[in-house]
Amino acid sequence: MKIGYIRVSTQDQNTIRQEVLMKQLGVDQVYIDKFSGKNRNRPELQTMLEFVRKGDVVIVESISRFARNTKDCLVVLRELKLLNVSVQFEEEHIDTQT
Repeated sequence: MKIGYIRVSTQDQNTIRQEVLMKQLGVDQVYIDKFSGKNRNRPELQTMLEFVRKGDVVIVESISRFARNTKDCLVVLRELKLLNVSVQFEEEHIDTQT
């Protein structure tokens, strides 16, 4: 299953550009947070982490939309890897599966 994760920093910011990308990429399920990425205490990120299953692919526009803290980014990526879930960062052309 393709799962999209979208994040903007504040309630006032618009998610449309990221939502359009997810639609273009054929994402099945999207999780949207309107919170700072300074830590991983984001409700939709936590919901997504509980939802993903083996073989799923999480798609994110860019690393900066996933996490603003390198340590948090690596911790979440490791958690997903243990679940056999890959992550694709579109802007950077990074796919953790390859």
